[in-house]
Amino acid sequence: MPVSAHIGGTKPIANRHSAPRFYVVSGSHGVGKTTVTALVHQILADHGVATSTFHHRADKASAASTPQSDRTGPPGWKRRLWRVLPVSLRAWLVAANDELRYSRSVARRITSAASQGQAAIIDRYVYDRLVDLRLHNRPRQQVWAVEVACRLMRKPDMTFFLIDSPERIHTRKDELSVRQITEYQSALKSLFMRLRISHLEVEIDGRGAAAVAESIAAFIEHADPADSGLPDAAR
Repeated sequence: MPVSAHIGGTKPIANRHSAPRFYVVSGSHGVGKTTVTALVHQILADHGVATSTFHHRADKASAASTPQSDRTGPPGWKRRLWRVLPVSLRAWLVAANDELRYSRSVARRITSAASQGQAAIIDRYVYDRLVDLRLHNRPRQQVWAVEVACRLMRKPDMTFFLIDSPERIHTRKDELSVRQITEYQSALKSLFMRLRISHLEVEIDGRGAAAVAESIAAFIEHADPADSGLPDAAR
């Protein structure tokens, strides 16, 4: 069953987890995901818990930083074949290829963290991408490919769903309108329930990023992989 609860001030399970885990910090644009993720990493480091944190589109940033002269294009025969394909088919292939690269990039980083005995904490995930694409009415090929990725990619051990009032989020960052923020939060919660994604709703409710990060760090530090991942008081 999917897990949904509010955290903050709950007493965590005493047992330390024995294996690296995979967590996601999710939520609307402007809710504070990147700031909270960085703070969680620092708090855990101060407590002697090693983690690996990264943005879910680190692959995109890496590709953009590669000089054009160092990029290798496809062989000539592939380019000729590509030009004769119907435009609609190209769109489907591009979308599928983009998601394949995305999933491989995320999987590599999770595996790398595990090989070093670290928990992986990701700033956003494929679920955020799907909600964002739908919110902005992106091409159906992209939406379809990301929806498939949502079902096939590894599910996080826990997703921390940061939520706040749409008005407060909009005041901090006006990338989305109040209406869009409301739709984003509602759609993301519905997606978690539909795909049976274990998640915790983390209410910001006027708290600073440090306080929010402390509650998430406490959960990660004391999570027991033998149970659902919920602290006792949150079950």
